[in-house]
Amino acid sequence: MKVWLRRLFGPERAEYSRLHKLIGTWPTELSWYRAAFSLPAASQSREAYLVQSYERLEFLGDAVLQLVVTDYVFRHYPHFDEGEMTELRAKVVNTEHLVEIAQRLMLVQFIPTPAQALPKRLDYLADIVEALIGAIYMDRGYGSAKRFIWRRIFPLIRWSQMEAAEFNYKGRLLELVQQRQLGQVEFVVQERRRTSRGEVFLVRLRLNGKEISTGSGLRKKEAEQAAARAALRLLSE
Repeated sequence: MKVWLRRLFGPERAEYSRLHKLIGTWPTELSWYRAAFSLPAASQSREAYLVQSYERLEFLGDAVLQLVVTDYVFRHYPHFDEGEMTELRAKVVNTEHLVEIAQRLMLVQFIPTPAQALPKRLDYLADIVEALIGAIYMDRGYGSAKRFIWRRIFPLIRWSQMEAAEFNYKGRLLELVQQRQLGQVEFVVQERRRTSRGEVFLVRLRLNGKEISTGSGLRKKEAEQAAARAALRLLSE
């Protein structure tokens, strides 16, 4: 049966219709979207895990989202330097913000896993957003994936607030280290000294016991953020 006939009259017509409302275009191959919304199961074989869970599509969707956001920031923030563009992009695509986007798009209703069996931590919803983008890319191409991001995700982003918000460098660093399995992060207060501005903290950041950056500030938290910012730049090179 041709795709358009399946959409209108086939047993999967309701699934086609729901996805059409979500992504703004008619899906061609439902298997991509089913995989995007399938959570990994401990009992799966490696072969089934690779085919029937969202994680491979998440890898692809993350790259597509990064590119589209990078393009947007480059074009709309001509007064930003490289570091400022990198920070704004990181704010948009970080886990916490993607979880919020997933909730506002109500993506959990597309996940076939029973509600009581869903993970208690909501981080997986950020992965689902990226997996969905990967599914659209595989099914309909880059143009459709980009239109989905522009039409459904970008309107949910409060760009001016993102631009002004203090960036959580420490949280982003810990997330990156965990994703790459780089080891243990430790912040050590090396020095506290009195100045005319008040007490200043000097913090050293260690990764697996090796010092990789330092930071200073009038508060311990501020010094840790500075050290984490320097570490992020080093690890991103």
